[in-house]
Amino acid sequence: YYFNGYKDLIKNNTGADNNDPSFALELPGLPLLFKRRDLPSFILASSPIIHRLVIQMFEDQFEDLGKLSKPIILVNTFDALEPEALKAIDKYNLIGVGPLMPSAFLDDKNSSDKSFGCDIFQKAKESCYMEWLNSKPEQSVVYVSFGSISVLSKNQMEELAKGLLDCGRPFLWVIRENQKKGEGKEEKEEEEELSCRAELEELGMIVPWCSQVEVLSNPSLGCFVTHCGWNSTLESLVCGVPVVAFPQWSDQGTNAKLIEDSWKTGVRVEPNEEGIVVGEEIKRCLDLVMESDKMRRNAKKWKDLAREAVSEGGSFHKNLKAFLEEIEERLR
Repeated sequence: YYFNGYKDLIKNNTGADNNDPSFALELPGLPLLFKRRDLPSFILASSPIIHRLVIQMFEDQFEDLGKLSKPIILVNTFDALEPEALKAIDKYNLIGVGPLMPSAFLDDKNSSDKSFGCDIFQKAKESCYMEWLNSKPEQSVVYVSFGSISVLSKNQMEELAKGLLDCGRPFLWVIRENQKKGEGKEEKEEEEELSCRAELEELGMIVPWCSQVEVLSNPSLGCFVTHCGWNSTLESLVCGVPVVAFPQWSDQGTNAKLIEDSWKTGVRVEPNEEGIVVGEEIKRCLDLVMESDKMRRNAKKWKDLAREAVSEGGSFHKNLKAFLEEIEERLR
């Protein structure tokens, strides 16, 4: 949308000197109004310089696409999830070929295909977290992971720990080892041990890595506290797990908006004026999601639709087949 008619509108309303709380953006194909916090951080006029460098790379790509006549773009989504958005920008032929996940979690036909081959922080010796999950009641465990890039401040980590303890539910929390390394101030803060680590390990389990889709597919999972990266968002939908949306940057705020207001499979945390999500707010969101039958039903609905998409005759098969046939025709 940004590169197709909405650039000036967004830039003129998201600068550092223009923080109008009433600003809302309506986009074709999306039945929602997007506020400033819902937009990808890269496109905000007030974003850091590094973000603007990234958006320049995107702009170069779209300029190249503009030289082609209705180019085909394959997208990791499925027709039932974003039917109107896929058709909203008619200068591109957007084709949903998702959800792209290991087949074992979609059709149960290949039991050996248990994980992505690109898990960045996979350990040679897998820990016992799956055994621990298997020992817990169904839909009782909170899973916490912020992906492979995001780094939380020490203050935010302490508040998250407080929220988990106050919630009182068993949890599996991924704290990457690379969060404890580096020369920056924020990374050095992560080296400090959590003040309540002993209490946390009595209630839950802290690991440096896990096979996320395998964890989300475990019957014990009741809630996923996520940064809302697109892969994690799609995995939560495919596995039918409700979400506490905890966006950090990039497209994560947009995904959180869709999770809460469009797909209705979760709730978004509200930071305080300093940008910190306090423990009380985290507990509120955890309780809301874990106790919501409606969110669980919605999560189950999207899980079923995702599986329909990759089944024979589903949108994934039809779209990919049509794409390959078109390529074959062009090569003749």
